[in-house]
Amino acid sequence: MFKDINKFIQKNTKQKGKIIKRISREIIIPKNIDLNLADSYRIKETINKFVSKYIKQKKSSQTPNQIYDDIKNQFESFEKNYIEEVLPEKLKEIPTNLYKMSNATIFSTSNLVTRSLSTKMGHLWERVANCSNVTLSTEAEFDLKIKGVDIIFIKNDKPFYAQLKTLEGTLTGSQQKRSEQELSIHNNAIFIAAFDTGTGWTFNSKKIQRIKGKEFWSQINIDYNFLLECVKKMIKNIENSFVELRD
Repeated sequence: MFKDINKFIQKNTKQKGKIIKRISREIIIPKNIDLNLADSYRIKETINKFVSKYIKQKKSSQTPNQIYDDIKNQFESFEKNYIEEVLPEKLKEIPTNLYKMSNATIFSTSNLVTRSLSTKMGHLWERVANCSNVTLSTEAEFDLKIKGVDIIFIKNDKPFYAQLKTLEGTLTGSQQKRSEQELSIHNNAIFIAAFDTGTGWTFNSKKIQRIKGKEFWSQINIDYNFLLECVKKMIKNIENSFVELRD
């Protein structure tokens, strides 16, 4: 099926996903793989057969300008949606936190909004990374989820399976164990902090490589400084809208 990669690329998302799932049933699961990760193992083994060729073929025509235009569009779309749809609804909510109990109105609403923004931005980095000419999101391309994997990127013709978080200190202890287990089924696995904030890592593993900030984005041909400027502009615009709506 994957010998004619162009024919496969032309199919729609759900069709491609069904083909991958059908072929993946033939994969034999090693005894050391946790049963909860059996489907993810089958899918990634199937995807490994063609993903490098798929990305090269589908994204071969992308120019640097197109990539950066796509990234700008991702930020502008996120900002517009958050300001027009999410923010007004958040400001209608009644906070239930220590700041509200203390009648610290500004703190209570700010806490509500920043927590919401942080959660939603976590998905934005995946979409931005997928703008690269060496990356692929299995959910966007095949309507399939591989547990613990947000993005696949190609390096030296090898697929790398990456979990992408916002900051170095994102995970709790229990989350770290799960992330390590999910990533360990891949030959080339990486845990990534999208930004280098200088805070300490909460993901510490002897099995899984970790990288952050510029070190990651440069590997997928995206300029880190350009990305930071987009982030700063977007967050500041959202803050300005928050202040206007709150007042």
